[in-house]
Amino acid sequence: MTSRNQVYEALDSERAYQIAKANKIKGGEAVHSPEEFIVYMEDYLREAKTQLARSWTPDGHVPEAMDTMRKVVAMGVACMEQNGARTREADEHAKIEAMKP
Repeated sequence: MTSRNQVYEALDSERAYQIAKANKIKGGEAVHSPEEFIVYMEDYLREAKTQLARSWTPDGHVPEAMDTMRKVVAMGVACMEQNGARTREADEHAKIEAMKP
């Protein structure tokens, strides 16, 4: 298992890489719509599926696929940075708790 802090550190390192690469290649990050981000994310998820389908490890862990997952999730972070990030409303937590038996 990986702690949430470690996950956020991995995502932050990926975003730093993405931003540095965009700055070097294009002079800055392009602004994309949520629809564009979803298309990019779907393409990378297909890549992860291919990596998983064409790799075998005794423990089932495919590092390349996890690297691609980090890219996909960081794209989601970039999408929210550019298009807004909504928090889960507190009353939604209460609704979930009320549904529990």
